[in-house]
Amino acid sequence: MAAPAALALAAAACTEPSSSTDLHPEGPPMIEQVRLNEIAMLPSASTPIDRTVFAFGTHPEATEEEEHSVATAKASNNKLRVVMDELLRGNNLEEIQCRGIVDSDVFARVPVGATPDDVARCAVAQDVLPRTCPGSNARSLCICQNDAGCSNGATLIPKGASVGVLDIDNDGAADHTRFIDGAVAISCGAVAVKIDLTRSYWNPSGNQQKPAQGGFDALGPAIVLVPSDSLPTSSECGLTFAPDVVDKDGNAVCAPPDGDIAQGCSAGDTSAFKFTTEPLKFLGAAPAALTDPLRIDANAALLPTTTANVTMTEGDAGTPFTAFTLTLSNGGTGTLLRTIEIRAMPMFAPNTRYTVTVPLTVTDAYGKPAPAPFVFSFTTGT
Repeated sequence: MAAPAALALAAAACTEPSSSTDLHPEGPPMIEQVRLNEIAMLPSASTPIDRTVFAFGTHPEATEEEEHSVATAKASNNKLRVVMDELLRGNNLEEIQCRGIVDSDVFARVPVGATPDDVARCAVAQDVLPRTCPGSNARSLCICQNDAGCSNGATLIPKGASVGVLDIDNDGAADHTRFIDGAVAISCGAVAVKIDLTRSYWNPSGNQQKPAQGGFDALGPAIVLVPSDSLPTSSECGLTFAPDVVDKDGNAVCAPPDGDIAQGCSAGDTSAFKFTTEPLKFLGAAPAALTDPLRIDANAALLPTTTANVTMTEGDAGTPFTAFTLTLSNGGTGTLLRTIEIRAMPMFAPNTRYTVTVPLTVTDAYGKPAPAPFVFSFTTGT
């Protein structure tokens, strides 16, 4: 999702919007809304639903059901859209991909003040790069930071010289951008949730007008944060911004009460925004055949070392059953390890009752247990 911002990264950070309509550049940049996914139980439904709501802030076109504090934020496959009331410096939110490693990886920040022209002069052919993109120019990009030099795959670039902006399509712009690690964090107590730097991005466009295409999820300007893993279950979470994430005047981000920008807030204070995640939950699925595995699916990634605490009994008398193997997988979808598969050795007995217990010592990836042990019973067929 970061690709559309490749050119806007430099431009948005060093130029003012052509019109300030619906933006509020005075004072510190304020979080106007935050949209995320919650698990909700509707009065007319028998099962919970997954829906996107305003967990912070309001919008005149939203209903009460669409805007409220969230106590059961979806633990897995969630994302936060943080809508700002003005533009931020994109230089401190996204970085561009270079032709080779420049420090510890191939991504480098765009210097404050750099323009699309600066990106273009550092995206030229390697033989003219020393002339058009000298390290002595403060607005040059992809400068090697390593004492031993940097390689672009064919040439050793000395420290202080440009490796060059990756521009395979030769359009004078960076081919790829990436969200800067630590620029904005989802903080749940002492836990800083790992962010997917490729799928997270800064979108400097948009305003408070709800477009026909995209709806509320196109409001902007906005930071979109996608966790790499699950969110910690049963946790109160908020947002933490790096000190250099500021507006064009150098003001730090803050969150006004209920997203009401008329009330204002103190630069750097985002404590007004909080949400709570859903508890750890399990769902059992009996094996379809005696040789098939029993599946226990969690709503969040599990801590692998704790799944060995799962126990089973066999028969109506509840005799301990240990002739099984247990594996933790992604269940065939995604990357999160949240499916426990139990396979009897050599197979489950026919017409027999089994009970599996997932105790509180089985936790999510952050060590958070379920509110109560999970017990699932089933009877095999013939």
